[in-house]
Amino acid sequence: MGLRIARKRVLRLMRENALLSPHRARPRPADDHDRKIITDAPNVMWAIDGTQVATVRNSKVWLFATVEHWNAEALGWHVSKRGTRREALQAMGMAVRQQFGHLGRDAARGVQLRHDHGSCFMAEDFQNQTRAWGMTPSFAFVGEPQTNGVVERFFRTLKEQVVHGRVFETLEDLRDAVRAFIARYNAQWLIEKNGNLSPHARRRQHELAAMPMAA
Repeated sequence: MGLRIARKRVLRLMRENALLSPHRARPRPADDHDRKIITDAPNVMWAIDGTQVATVRNSKVWLFATVEHWNAEALGWHVSKRGTRREALQAMGMAVRQQFGHLGRDAARGVQLRHDHGSCFMAEDFQNQTRAWGMTPSFAFVGEPQTNGVVERFFRTLKEQVVHGRVFETLEDLRDAVRAFIARYNAQWLIEKNGNLSPHARRRQHELAAMPMAA
């Protein structure tokens, strides 16, 4: 009959008797980024990411979103069955057109694009197209999801408000729900870093402040 012993006790005894296999901890730079991902003005840095949502008829489908780092505004989105660079570019294209009015060369010049190392974002087509729009890639650090935290926080809010506790029959049902939520989120969702203003209200405040004072 064996003895029941806590795992931590076994680990301690093995460590005291040099029975643990040697391993090398992965070194981490002391200061690999400045911990600041919020910008001081619009169109300095955007973020893009994708997530999956389950449906009854279409199984898991993809949701891509492009989010402004400055005021957390959802600029572009796309719901689709596949999750390749083409679908990711749909969300990017919506954001570029919405902010700059066209999809021509250098339309979004100067914007940094934060994304992780997912295959759809590292694909040559995605990188070439975003560079053609004048954007510069800004890669999230491997193992540090907080460096892409703006879009991750948006997905968390969306899922809490729209996805969790709800069953979507089809991809189209999810698309309708996402469209309605993003409209409400941008217009009404109060965000602390915006001074408890919605993304649209913060943008209007910024635009009014930038207008020259009438003589």
